[in-house]
Amino acid sequence: MLERKGFNPRQLTSARIARGMSMKDLAESAGISRQMISNYESGKTVPKADNLLKITSVLKFPRSFFGVDVPELNAGATFFRSQSAATKKIRDMQKERLKYFFEVYKRLSTYVNLPQVNLPELVEKDVYEITEEEIVEKAMELRKIWGMDIVSPVGHLIRLAEKNGVVIAETTISDKKLDAVSRWIVDRPFIMLTDNDESAVRRRFNVAHELGHLILHNAVESIHDYSSQDLNNIIEKQANLFASHFLLPSEAFAESLLSTSLEYYKDLKRHWKVSIQAMIFKTYALDLINDDQKLYLNKKISWNKWKTKEPYDDEIPVEKPSLMKQVYQMIIENDVIPRNELNNSFRLPVDELEKMIGVRILGTDEGDQAPVLRLIR
Repeated sequence: MLERKGFNPRQLTSARIARGMSMKDLAESAGISRQMISNYESGKTVPKADNLLKITSVLKFPRSFFGVDVPELNAGATFFRSQSAATKKIRDMQKERLKYFFEVYKRLSTYVNLPQVNLPELVEKDVYEITEEEIVEKAMELRKIWGMDIVSPVGHLIRLAEKNGVVIAETTISDKKLDAVSRWIVDRPFIMLTDNDESAVRRRFNVAHELGHLILHNAVESIHDYSSQDLNNIIEKQANLFASHFLLPSEAFAESLLSTSLEYYKDLKRHWKVSIQAMIFKTYALDLINDDQKLYLNKKISWNKWKTKEPYDDEIPVEKPSLMKQVYQMIIENDVIPRNELNNSFRLPVDELEKMIGVRILGTDEGDQAPVLRLIR
């Protein structure tokens, strides 16, 4: 972040959007007129100390945030998991957080070398020209360069992705209509996961889906170049296909499918760590069941109330990002920079920072530690 004296109106707009508030919402919560908020954001007026305090109290952003300049992200498309259902408000909230996350990454990476990006050559085609054969090829290529065979289940997917240069974080946003967001920033892929308390298998599919976007859709300059229907039918379908082929290689999955009963799918779920519903879809895509069988299985899932919560969802551990936490702890443990100085340099709300990095920020002041006592002998 570049230092700027005084007040940067763009930062107020950014913080307000990140909190999912309209000007009217902020005005009412802060006890300031909407016109005044508009004047602040347009740069016509600089808020006085008392009004700035009211605004920071509502938005929960540190005062220093409003005096710097966070650059906009470079040109390129930002992809949203559950695109069709996600509202513009939620998408905009995540886009702002992605911008903050990049600033956190830049700060941490000045002290520690992060893993090099290790992904297949990116597809540089119009989305209408990408074939399923190419998607399968890229999914298998990713397995190969990540040191995997083409028959085994993917282990800890997030750890594997981080090891190969993908930067992943969780956010404070909880919205069932949006699971994840991803994009290339400069020369590195970033994925941010929504805090939806999703199952382990859903999170794994979300990450694989975003990897699909990052590898297949590099030629997409903006998702707004495509209609909503195009996004659903083309871009999202392609990312889903990539995730399915990556997590469930067709031949290996077919070999493991000894029965199409729901009881057997439950056993397969433990093996492949993929949802029962995704495996049924894969079975149908491989022409191993017909329309009637697929309909019957899906009706059974609805009857069992497994649409949103399947068997073993409480047993399979949910994967968490850890790369940023490791980098942060390495900096602190090696006394590169004092903890509080590093924390303050991010100029972000504590809740956002703790979620992005995966560490506790509050209550970590070394001065708060208990004194060391020894018995007198």
